[in-house]
Amino acid sequence: MTQRIEQPKTQRLMKTLHKGLRALSRFARDTLYPPPQAILDFNEFCAGSPAKRALLSYLVSPLLPPRDKRDRTVFSNLGIAQQIPQALNELGYTVDIIQFDSKGWKLSKRYDLFIGHGGVNFEDLLCQLPKESVRIYFSTGIYWKEMNIREARRLFDLALRRGYLLLPDRTIRHSEERATRDSDGIICLGNTGATDSYRDFPLVIGINNAAYPVTWSGCKTKDFAKGRQHFLFFSGGGNVHKGLDLIVEAFVGTDLHLHICQRISEDFASAYSRELREYPHIHVYGPVTMRSPQFESLAHLCNWVISATCAEGQPGAIIECMGHGLIPVLPESANIDLDDFGIRLQECTIGHIRETALETAQMSISECKKRSQLTLDTVRLAYTPERFNRSLKAAVQRIVDAHGAKGASHTGV
Repeated sequence: MTQRIEQPKTQRLMKTLHKGLRALSRFARDTLYPPPQAILDFNEFCAGSPAKRALLSYLVSPLLPPRDKRDRTVFSNLGIAQQIPQALNELGYTVDIIQFDSKGWKLSKRYDLFIGHGGVNFEDLLCQLPKESVRIYFSTGIYWKEMNIREARRLFDLALRRGYLLLPDRTIRHSEERATRDSDGIICLGNTGATDSYRDFPLVIGINNAAYPVTWSGCKTKDFAKGRQHFLFFSGGGNVHKGLDLIVEAFVGTDLHLHICQRISEDFASAYSRELREYPHIHVYGPVTMRSPQFESLAHLCNWVISATCAEGQPGAIIECMGHGLIPVLPESANIDLDDFGIRLQECTIGHIRETALETAQMSISECKKRSQLTLDTVRLAYTPERFNRSLKAAVQRIVDAHGAKGASHTGV
C-alpha cells in the first residue's frame, strides 16, 4: 500500500522538478543568452515613406545604440553594418536587419530586395523569399573556397619549414556555395583581384572598404628619417593567415624594427617563442585599439604598415593605418591598389619580404614624405564612408536593373 501511495508523489515531484528545470533553462536562454536581436522598419535615412522593403542579414549590434551614440571611429564590419542600411534607405527601401550567423528566422513580410552575408542562414532565408525578390550576396572577402585553399597552403608551408602544424586561423566553415550561386549578383570588398576570384559568376562588383575620417595630425611632426627603420604590423585575427610568420622570419635577419599589434595565438607563440621573446628589434604589443594613444604613438614612430596576408577583401586595419599616413607594404592578395604611393610585395616569401623591407628602409626622406602624403590623399578620396555609400548604391541598383531586365526578357516584354 505504501509503495502505491508514494509512487504518485514521486512522479509529481519529478514532474515539478522537470518543469522547474525547463523554466530555468528558458530563463538562461532568453536572459543570459538572449535570442539574436533584429531591427525592424529601419528608415532613419529615408526621404519619405518608402514603397519598397529590403531584408539585410549582416550585423545588428552596431545599430542598436541611438544614432548619435553609435561608434564612429571604426569601419570595416562595424562601420559597414551602419552604412548598408543607410544606403538602402537612400535608395527608397525600409530595411529589416537580422544577424547573419543566426538561424531559425521565419519571414512574415514580402521583400523586394535581400542582401545576405555568409553561409549560415542564407539558404534558409532564400527559400522563404518570393521569386521576384532581388537576391544579393555581400562578401567581405574573396571566393570562399579560394580563401580556404590559400590559408591551407600557408599552414602546410609553415609545417614544412618549422615542423609545427598550427590550427586554421580564419577558415570559412559554412559553405557559401548556394548563397553565391543563387544570387542575382555579388558585391565584394576589394579591387579587381578580389572580383577575379569570382570569375565563374556572371555579375560581381567590387567596391572599396573605408575608414572614418582621421583627425590625428601626428604626420606633421613625424621623424621620417628614423621611421624608415620601423614597420608596423597592425592586424585583426589570424597570425598565419595574415602572414605574421613570414614577416617575423624575414625580419629576424635584419636590424629593422617590427612592431606587432595583433592577438597572438598560443600555438603560434609556441612555434615562434624565440623570435617573439629574444630579438630586441621585434616588439610584441598584443591587440592595440585603433586611435588609442598607444596606436597613435606607433603611427608616429613608423613609416610603414606591412602585411603578407594570403587572402582578403580589403583589410580595414591597413586602411586605418593608411589614414594615419603609414605607407603600405602589401601583396596583391590584400586587394588594395597601391598606385604610386605603396610598396608591392611581389611574392610572399621570406627572402623577398626581407629584401623588400631592407630596400624600402633605404628610401630617401623626401620620398617617404611624398608617399605618406599621397597615401593620405588616396584614403581621403577613395576610402571614405561617403564613397562607400555611393559605390554600394550604384552596385545594388545595377544588380536590381539586371534582375529586372532578365525578368522582362523571360516574359517577352
